Amino acid sequence: MKASDLFLIILKVFGIYLIKDIVIAIPVVLYNIVVLGDGSFGVTLFTLLFSLLSLAAYSGICYLLLFKSGWIVTKLKLTNELSEEPLAVNLHRSSVYTIAIIVAGIVVLAFSVPQLIRNIYLWSQFMDQRRSYLGTEYFDYEKLLTPFVEVVIGLLFLGNQRLIVNFIESRRRQVNKVVS
Repeated sequence: MKASDLFLIILKVFGIYLIKDIVIAIPVVLYNIVVLGDGSFGVTLFTLLFSLLSLAAYSGICYLLLFKSGWIVTKLKLTNELSEEPLAVNLHRSSVYTIAIIVAGIVVLAFSVPQLIRNIYLWSQFMDQRRSYLGTEYFDYEKLLTPFVEVVIGLLFLGNQRLIVNFIESRRRQVNKVVS
């Protein structure tokens, strides 16, 4: 494994981590499409365009990090000052990807599980207060749904790392076949 391979792997890890943000941005776009006719059209349209721009930015960066990481390494000249001697790491590329996906899944879980627990607690407090006052207020379920989806994504990363690695490797092999 050379230094350029290590940079490629690190960039792909960041790309894998951004998948979570893409999945979280999709419901925001869908919600803005649904409420497009409600309220002020200009504000809603601006919010929709902003959320679409955010989703496109996340998707573009994730695509570049996962599938065009060699281009990023070349453009940023990350390996110009480094020697081309192989690093003394005897791991196969797919093993490193598997480790990276597991680490990304653990990081997602580490950040989202405490948020989920906190929001479940806030929801239970809200429901108790609502019962005692017989109010008609509604709970903002987005605060509960977002960490739940993050936990599911983290668990999917941990449970399906082989499938994700095979997908990344198949894309790399396809690019290598086209170049050859």
